[in-house]
Amino acid sequence: MLNFHSMTTSLKLRFLILISFIAFVSLGLPDGLLGIAWPFISDKLDIPLENLGVLLMFFVAGYLSSSMTSSKIMSWISLGWLLAFSCFLTGVSLFGFALSNQWIFLIFSAYFLGSGGGAIDTSLNIFASANFSPSVVNWLHAFYGIGATSGPLILTWFFTMGQTWKSGYYFVGSIQISLGILFILSSKMWLVKEKTKEINQEKISYRLTLQKPLVWLSILIFFVYTGLEVCVGQWTFTILTKSRSIAEESAGLWVSTFWGSLTLGRILFGFILKKISTVQVLHLAMFGIIIGSGAFLVDVSNTMSFLGIFLIGFSCAPVFPSMIALVPGLFGEKFAANIIGFQISAAMIGGAILPAVSGFLTDPFGWEVIPISFFFQAILLALSYYFLIKKLKIKHRNYSPGF
Repeated sequence: MLNFHSMTTSLKLRFLILISFIAFVSLGLPDGLLGIAWPFISDKLDIPLENLGVLLMFFVAGYLSSSMTSSKIMSWISLGWLLAFSCFLTGVSLFGFALSNQWIFLIFSAYFLGSGGGAIDTSLNIFASANFSPSVVNWLHAFYGIGATSGPLILTWFFTMGQTWKSGYYFVGSIQISLGILFILSSKMWLVKEKTKEINQEKISYRLTLQKPLVWLSILIFFVYTGLEVCVGQWTFTILTKSRSIAEESAGLWVSTFWGSLTLGRILFGFILKKISTVQVLHLAMFGIIIGSGAFLVDVSNTMSFLGIFLIGFSCAPVFPSMIALVPGLFGEKFAANIIGFQISAAMIGGAILPAVSGFLTDPFGWEVIPISFFFQAILLALSYYFLIKKLKIKHRNYSPGF
């Protein structure tokens, strides 16, 4: 093991922040890969393209199964070893994607990829919220975007080198396993005392939390938002290549633009939110998502569609972290933990169901039904958000939504 005993607590935390950033990059890489690789995987296994929705459902099932039990698992083994095992699991699962010759094996790979990712995501967020500042936690999500942006670029680079999509999965799988080794070597550093254990917070039952009608509306927002984000990330490449005759290399760059604009937005909005209230930023974000999805839908020109994809990603950037940040002020501190847990679960479910529904609609209506679904999801998201803020502002007149 690495010897960190002589390091100060401050240096240890900085080192852990660095590792956490790398871990969140690794979380985003597989998401960015699948949207590009799926048409090739579909051809290889001779399965319909719309089966992507089924695959995502198994991924989410694995994600939820581990994320809901991570706190219990952490009482049995140390966080460092949990993170290491989860990275090994995701690495092996990515190899499974490349090696699978049957649909059933691909489903198992997707499930365990979700299980590993869910454990990493949940356990790191628990640790970060207890030991890192809120600003550092916010940057973690930006590094996820860096990973998701890099995924399509990695595959596109392998394409230009005359390699297949499998090379990208082997490469990213190797990164995951290497990260697992790093977690093992630094396992003792992850024993920093969690501040959450020292907080004596009033326990509120799930039933009491869900009796608040507007909580359900906030859950719907996360369901729709994440469904839209995943839809755009996973289906854009297929729409461009199958329906709009865009070359594979160019389409891959377009998808990278979406994830890249999401990441850029999260970085920039971290500074903007110091000057403008969270609610005002979210107003602009909702408007931008509608305009961007509308531009991609009408497809007047390749340039407009490209700008539409960029605007969707940039406008989506502040939604997830900012909505999480609003929860304690809008609903009360004692309800926050429960509500955030419901929101994240809804986000994962939406990320599976809405892309699946969009995919199934292509059979009777064709590929261009998916951009239509983008647009209507954007409208539903905006309406849900505006209604929630309008109602909660009445109850929280003294609450300033800015950071």
